[in-house]
Amino acid sequence: MKNTVNNKEKKEKRFGEHDTELMDCIIVGGGAAGMAAAISAREHGAESVLLLEKNDCLGKKLKQTGNGRCNFTNRNMQESCFRSESKNFIASFLKRFSFSDSIDFFHSLGVLEKYRGEYVYPHSDQAKSLVLSLERRLRELAVLVKLSAEVENIRYVEDRTAIFSEESTGKSSGLFQLQFADRESGERSIVKGKALLLTTGGLAMPASGSTGDGYTFAKQFGHTLVHPVPSLCPIFTEEKYTKIWAGVRTDCRLSLFDGEELLYQDKGELQCTDYGISGIVVFQCSRLVANLLERKRKSRLFLSFLPEYEEESFYSYLLTRKREYKNRLGRDLLLSILPDKLSYVLFQKASFPEEKKLQEIPEEKIKELCRMLFHFPFIPSAVSDFSRAQCTAGGVSLSQLDYDSLESLCCKGLYFAGELLDVDGICGGYNLHFAFGTGKIAGEAMGKRK
Repeated sequence: MKNTVNNKEKKEKRFGEHDTELMDCIIVGGGAAGMAAAISAREHGAESVLLLEKNDCLGKKLKQTGNGRCNFTNRNMQESCFRSESKNFIASFLKRFSFSDSIDFFHSLGVLEKYRGEYVYPHSDQAKSLVLSLERRLRELAVLVKLSAEVENIRYVEDRTAIFSEESTGKSSGLFQLQFADRESGERSIVKGKALLLTTGGLAMPASGSTGDGYTFAKQFGHTLVHPVPSLCPIFTEEKYTKIWAGVRTDCRLSLFDGEELLYQDKGELQCTDYGISGIVVFQCSRLVANLLERKRKSRLFLSFLPEYEEESFYSYLLTRKREYKNRLGRDLLLSILPDKLSYVLFQKASFPEEKKLQEIPEEKIKELCRMLFHFPFIPSAVSDFSRAQCTAGGVSLSQLDYDSLESLCCKGLYFAGELLDVDGICGGYNLHFAFGTGKIAGEAMGKRK
């Protein structure tokens, strides 16, 4: 029995040398937003900052972005590149953290940028070098970092003994008490902080540690959530033809309809897969499709495989080919125009007589095939789960935050940043821009607290 008690006491070992440590700022989540916040808090006056990360390294997800190259911002920084139910917040955020602010922040870390069109990367083309630059600055500022530290519970305490109830959220100054476990040793520690920032990410890429922990803590302090759905991810269909076109890459114009209403249209490279479609042009509208499916709406996608042409003029061109190559077979009509596997799918969908000679095929059939080329119907059955999504749409509602500081209006001293919030961007570095920017804004506000 004695050994059992001793083992339990060992696992409840306190953090540091004292019964509890008291920090100016505690940050939960060591991703892009968390590291930026820790740096900003120290630079703006916080004497002690603790950064808790449940992985065994900082920036695990960050190291994987952009295929390991890390597209961290974009020169074309506009409100329309972000989505949120709190639309006024985006304009407020971009005034606080613009494209030039992002470049200045990374210059302060010693990161030189490289441009590919509007996309901006570290000049090294290595995401890990950007993480190393952030880590170096954290060490210079003496930020205390605890890795493999999984936060198990958070309580809001008025003094060393009194605990606020949920009904009394943040009515007076208090402290945040966190219990966290070392994922390697199993030992548990307790720490208190005057200010707390939650930046634990959303649900996308759960293997990187984004498992929705912050949503639970946010709701504990009275915050509401905009239902999280996967974003920047592939779209599935139940149609069997996808097995045929798998592996094809082609330019495409994609149009998304809710009933008769056009919700989205864009051009880009389409990747045809054995389950549906992928590629940036698909990622950009995936969160809209996810929301439509959640609401059981009848969403429809139409794919144009010749986005650089007009339908009528291309129909005339096909009739010319029919006359010039009249003794060739129907399957030759699209030869050299589209990949073979894609042409075959189009022939099947249009019931096109590909084995007949072109001179035997009626013009109506040519027109029907042309229609399919420009308006190929794709019925989404699902978007991928969070394991394939690059980010989360939805999250903590911004209606309950102070826009200038990202401090909670429900609980004094509680802050939020990054993907945990109800903001998601399109492809092109916008989500990382948002993560770094909100982290910097929240960190500054925490550092300036008296």
